[in-house]
Amino acid sequence: MHGFCNGKTPECCSGQAASTIWTAVFALLFGLLFMVGPVLAVEVRWDQQELDITGGYEFLREGDRTLSVDQVRHPLMADQWQALEGKPNFGYLRDAVWYRLDLEVLTQGDIRRYFEVSYPLLDRVELYHFADGLPVFKALTGDNLPHGERPVDVRTFVFPLLLDHEKEHILYLRVQTSGAHQLPARLWKPETFYSANEKDMMWRAMFYGMLLIMAASTLYLTFTIRERSFLYFFGVQIFLMVIMTGLHGVAFQYLFPRLPRVHELLILTSVPLGTMLFSLFSIEFLNLRTRLRWGFQLLRLMAALTFVAFLGGFFLSYDLSTRISVMLAAMSCLSILTVGLALLHKGDRSARHFVVAWVALLVGVVSHILGLSAVLPETWQIPYAVEIGSVSASLLLYFAMGDRFHTERSARIEEQHARIEAMQARELAESRVMEAARHHGLTGLPNRVALEECLQQHLGVAARPGKSLALVLLHLRGFDDINKTLGHENADAILTEMAGRMDTLVKAQPGHLLIENQASRVFAVAHVEGVTFACVFRPPCKDDMAPLMGALAEGVRQPVAFRGLSVDLGLVGGCSFYPDDSPDVPTLLRHAFIAFDRADAEADHMAVFTADLNPYSERRLTLMTHLRMALDSDDLTLSFQPQLSVSTGRVSGFEALLRWQHPDHGFVPPDEFIPMAEQTGLIRPVTAWVLEKSLAFCRELEQVGFKVGVSVNISAVNLRETSFVDIVREALERHQVAADRLVLEVTETATMVDPKAALQCLRALNEAGIRLSIDDFGTGYSSLSYIRKLPVHEIKIDRSFVMEMSSNRGDATIVRATINMCHDLGYDVVAEGVENQDTCDLLSSMGCDIAQGYHLSRPIPRADVIDWLRTYYQESGQQPFPARVQSH
Repeated sequence: MHGFCNGKTPECCSGQAASTIWTAVFALLFGLLFMVGPVLAVEVRWDQQELDITGGYEFLREGDRTLSVDQVRHPLMADQWQALEGKPNFGYLRDAVWYRLDLEVLTQGDIRRYFEVSYPLLDRVELYHFADGLPVFKALTGDNLPHGERPVDVRTFVFPLLLDHEKEHILYLRVQTSGAHQLPARLWKPETFYSANEKDMMWRAMFYGMLLIMAASTLYLTFTIRERSFLYFFGVQIFLMVIMTGLHGVAFQYLFPRLPRVHELLILTSVPLGTMLFSLFSIEFLNLRTRLRWGFQLLRLMAALTFVAFLGGFFLSYDLSTRISVMLAAMSCLSILTVGLALLHKGDRSARHFVVAWVALLVGVVSHILGLSAVLPETWQIPYAVEIGSVSASLLLYFAMGDRFHTERSARIEEQHARIEAMQARELAESRVMEAARHHGLTGLPNRVALEECLQQHLGVAARPGKSLALVLLHLRGFDDINKTLGHENADAILTEMAGRMDTLVKAQPGHLLIENQASRVFAVAHVEGVTFACVFRPPCKDDMAPLMGALAEGVRQPVAFRGLSVDLGLVGGCSFYPDDSPDVPTLLRHAFIAFDRADAEADHMAVFTADLNPYSERRLTLMTHLRMALDSDDLTLSFQPQLSVSTGRVSGFEALLRWQHPDHGFVPPDEFIPMAEQTGLIRPVTAWVLEKSLAFCRELEQVGFKVGVSVNISAVNLRETSFVDIVREALERHQVAADRLVLEVTETATMVDPKAALQCLRALNEAGIRLSIDDFGTGYSSLSYIRKLPVHEIKIDRSFVMEMSSNRGDATIVRATINMCHDLGYDVVAEGVENQDTCDLLSSMGCDIAQGYHLSRPIPRADVIDWLRTYYQESGQQPFPARVQSH
């Protein structure tokens, strides 16, 4: 007591001592009265091999003060202790925190235990062991102190305890750190701890070993292939291992146990440097410089920022540096994942492996970070989340790079083989140069080279006044079916016979020119390519070519008798003239090809080139070829835009919108390729394809409980197609879709191309129970009297009037008048182009039936429609709306 009396008399000291004791007693009783509840002691038994301490803690935060163990044990501090549920985890907390843990020994005699704090990144840990109020053991350690000062030489913080059954044991711990503040603790039997520690180190060694093996293999490939992406990947693997050894405390234990500052710098710098290397690796592996320019710029920026964070690790405080590194790592993760998903959406092969690997690593890293920040509860997976994610990502990326190496190597080998084969073919061709240079190998007819020479010879005569030259191309249709049915050998025999027939037919026509005229070879037909042939005429005038081509077509289309079979072949033909249309031989040939490409749209499938028949640029010609291929390979897609009831807000149907993502030109708008398809006759199979997919979509929705309609746009070409009604009926029957759930949309302009044929076709569709709609109403030139004759059920007001009606009184007046007029005539009204809520409100006040537009929903890919419907009805609380019924 002398230290507290300050040199006063014993009596005074006794009085003050008594007063102090009573004050302490009252303070203790007062504190106990207001405690939240008792904290149960941790029960320790002899047979416990391991005890995970998940509760029983009391804690006391120091704040701005610094407390000693005697101060926190003083009765006056009793009311400041708080019970703690679960394991201590305060996230990023700079204050020192005292913990109290009561141990109750339920076994007779003395037992030895190891108290382990398994999180190795705490700056300072002090432990005080009291038995019956007397100090038994104390220790000071932490990762900013030399490793050799730890009571037990392991990577975590381990304190030996001697526990006596007859005594009350209390542990006081003072923990302070600049990083994440957490205290996962266990009590171990010493022998059990060493066994578990050996197993833990064995698994971690396996993890390090796997990364080292992959890193060594990557380094070997780096020197072998000399590609920068492998070098960056090697750096990523090395720094993943460095980061893990730092976070596990292994590097501190084995590499620099006397240098805690080096260990701290390793933690501060390895994360930003590893993130920077991953950004650089992503740039090279995904080839972002050429494939995704904005992705290249984004990841280059993230690499620069993380490099700055790496430098900041040498100068900034631990807390600030780790927060910056974690923030930039999270931003880099999201950036890399976004770039990978963007390339995956484009169909990039490398992006598939990359995204899967990155997601695996990202899940591991994010789980670990959230665990350190006390966002996620600590489970057995959290401490190993980064290891699991890192190994998974490294393996996936290693296999991905191996696949890439194999693919590129195979491509180089194939390229070499191709060069060798080309050389061999060239040597073989040289031995037959005179034959192969001018004749087709199968039919023996002059080839394109001979044709061009013939044309060049005759151009001089044809250039004289009153003279002309006509080039006719004849293309056999349906020959692919013969190949598949009879085989190539029989198909070649039929093709040879057809070549001879065409040569005979051409020679019988007036004005023909011989392409080759030698003693043993007299031919009037050239075999241009595949099943395309050419012949040349010198007609008196252009008008003479139409009947001449008709005679040729009639002769060629006669069935071919072959081995007891009668084989029918179709024919399309095109004709071009010199010098009126074409100034030279290449242009003459090109115009002839354009003409026969257009011939599909003609009744007799024969066409003569005219200037207005040539809408093709090189891009358009390429697109038409690829559109045919896209139809054959099913590469087109449909998106579906919902149509909502204005009065109820329920989905009444979807409009099918055709989309084409070209592998080279990217997205090709329908406004570009649909007119070309109409010009070439390709619109027929395009419409049939859209019908098939739309009705299959409609049937799919019905099977999951959404009975809604679907709208399909049709062309003027379809209205002139005699079999179109049957095609639609058969498609409905094939997909088992009710006729009134299909809406066919046709523009005013399309109905006026051939009004009589359009009216006949629409009436037949109406009789079949199919709903009809006039699209883009108000932009065409048809009369209301004509539209009134059409058996249509609904009118779609053109978007040009709807989009600005909320700000343009004139448009609003037109829309209102149109709605009233259509309702008076008995039509439903659909307003497309709804872009804002004001427009919705106006349409509702005007009595519009159906609304459609980006404000309600953008076009939805087919795969996402069902999820969209479920989400829509779940959020709106409504029931699905039945399909629109026929109103006429």
